[in-house]
Amino acid sequence: MTLVDERAATTQGQGTAELRPNPRRWIDRGRDGSGGIMLAGAGLVVTLVVVLVLWVVAAQQPQVDVPSMVGMSRVDAEALLKGMGLKVRATNDQVAAQVPGTVLRTDPSAGQKLDQGGGVTLTLASSAPAVTPSPAVQPSAAQEPPAAPEAPAVQAPPVVVLAPVVPAPVVVPPPVVVVPPPVVQSPPAPALRSVPDVVGFDQYSARRVLVDNGLTVGWVKEEESDQRSGTVLRTDPRAGVALRPGSTVDLVVAEPRQVAVPDVVGLKKASARRVLVYSGLRVRSVIEEESSSRPAGTVLRTDPKAGATVRWGSMVDLVIAKPPATSRPPVTKQPVTNEPPVTGEPPE
Repeated sequence: MTLVDERAATTQGQGTAELRPNPRRWIDRGRDGSGGIMLAGAGLVVTLVVVLVLWVVAAQQPQVDVPSMVGMSRVDAEALLKGMGLKVRATNDQVAAQVPGTVLRTDPSAGQKLDQGGGVTLTLASSAPAVTPSPAVQPSAAQEPPAAPEAPAVQAPPVVVLAPVVPAPVVVPPPVVVVPPPVVQSPPAPALRSVPDVVGFDQYSARRVLVDNGLTVGWVKEEESDQRSGTVLRTDPRAGVALRPGSTVDLVVAEPRQVAVPDVVGLKKASARRVLVYSGLRVRSVIEEESSSRPAGTVLRTDPKAGATVRWGSMVDLVIAKPPATSRPPVTKQPVTNEPPVTGEPPE
């Protein structure tokens, strides 16, 4: 073996020794790898537990429907969201023909479910800003390009002056003014009103008394009664019951009964009057009429006639018989004769 061969063998042995793995180093690596896997598994379990807890909490949180607020003012929309447990997440302005501050649309839209405490984005109407045109910029002499020097025997080209470019005005949207919602205080409960006692009043006086006490009249029912027509018989609710202002009170008023005119023909005037009064009627007038068929002072007929149905308390006229006027008997003339007067003795 030559010197060159020995060096090659030595170099090959060193390379083989370097490529051979160290058993202790692989054991240490295995121990370090298992510990990392255990730590990674524990972290994954903790992450899953946290996600599960958050999911359970989100599932138990109540949800509400987003209300329809299109066309409402911003203050009313914010008050409505606050009352439902929601809030305004952001606002956007859009030029529209509606009154500035009117809600055009919402995100989420009306009817969608949203967790309580969630936010809603409002798109509000705004007026178009006034655009003031900028004055035209006149080109100055310094901006004009210098004319080329005239060359001998060469005509200079015409100078073209370009109009300056006027930049478009920058439209700055108006600032968004966030108005805090007004504090709405509920008014105190109105005091209760007691139903006044209007029994015995006429219908119109009872109505006036109820209105003066802050109440209104409901339906009015008529009921047959001996009292005057329109007299209040009772109320519903009854007198003394406490009601809210503006409540209705129903009235039951008297309606005269229907009675038949009794037959008093042939009775004396006093007797006929008593019968009519007993039947709930009154005598209005007494008219005398000559009659030879009835005794003087007796009733010939009534108006309305006997048997007619009239209301309780109506008037009846009486026609009373009176004797006919006396007249002298006609005078008969005896014929004139030339016979001697009749004496007490008969002629012989």
